[in-house]
Amino acid sequence: MIKVKVNDLMQKVYDKFKAVGVSNEQAAIVTDLLIYADMSGIHSHGVIRVEHYIKRIKAGGINLNSKFNIEEKRPSFALMDADGGFGHVATQYAMEWALETVEKQGIALIGIKNNSHSGALGYYNKMAINNKKVSLIMVNTDPCVIPFGGKRPFFGTNPISYGFPAKKDFILGDMATSEVSLGRIFTARKNNETVPMNWGVDKNGNPSSNPHEIKYVVPFGGVKGYLIMTMVEAFTGLLIGQAYCNNLVKMYGDMDKKRNLSTFMLVVDPAVYNDLDTYLNTVQSFIDDIRKEPALKEGKTISIPGEREESCFFDYLKNGIPLSEHVYKYIFDKTT
Repeated sequence: MIKVKVNDLMQKVYDKFKAVGVSNEQAAIVTDLLIYADMSGIHSHGVIRVEHYIKRIKAGGINLNSKFNIEEKRPSFALMDADGGFGHVATQYAMEWALETVEKQGIALIGIKNNSHSGALGYYNKMAINNKKVSLIMVNTDPCVIPFGGKRPFFGTNPISYGFPAKKDFILGDMATSEVSLGRIFTARKNNETVPMNWGVDKNGNPSSNPHEIKYVVPFGGVKGYLIMTMVEAFTGLLIGQAYCNNLVKMYGDMDKKRNLSTFMLVVDPAVYNDLDTYLNTVQSFIDDIRKEPALKEGKTISIPGEREESCFFDYLKNGIPLSEHVYKYIFDKTT
């Protein structure tokens, strides 16, 4: 692995996007999101994706001219048509609308249709946390997950994320509803790593520890994960986009087509229910009480959702972000 300073990597990624016609604003937004993912230790959604996004842009599968139109349906409800544009840009604009609306209405719900891959969802939850707001985000993706009891893929990894601000800390959960995201498999392939046997299966449905053999992943937690995966699909593809599962444009198979993913985003002002300070202190007390619980390992404390990512963030800020040789060469080679 090659460690790179954050600012150096950010500039190179920004330059890569600018070189293929991405506007200054969009290049800055996408770069910031990818760097956030890497700095949080979510390397499957970091700069490893740059090569793929640029291939999609060149093939016509990402619309660089989307207007990201937002149509307000009711005072607290809106729908954005991302028109196949960058999902990172669409989702940031959607969160900005939600944060503006929640100040007036106390609650904001915005759906996004015709969206593209939007990266690590926790980034947008952090936007809400920084504004002392509660948030819930769900996204559907194209099929690569076998439904519980099935043998061929029907669902996507269908991630879900949530954020809760506290007096000095926060709670931030961001996860795929598959055992792992498909991006984790791709990262393992790039790094020539073996993976746990319960991450995925080969083309015949047999578990494998070889990421090059894994063709599909499985729901986390068996039938319970399958239920949550179905819930995410219902709140996104069924409610928002009217495009679901095997009707979705493939991320890696339909490079020339605009994607038709859907996003569900809910933002709530906790001050609607309680004085804001009372709420923030209550959440902080909850966090502190978890940390007081005895950990299995001597001298350790129980981790709060989002805490490990935050620790990783400051480590990489100081010591640099580790990149595989392939990713490093792609980003820093001017000829690619």
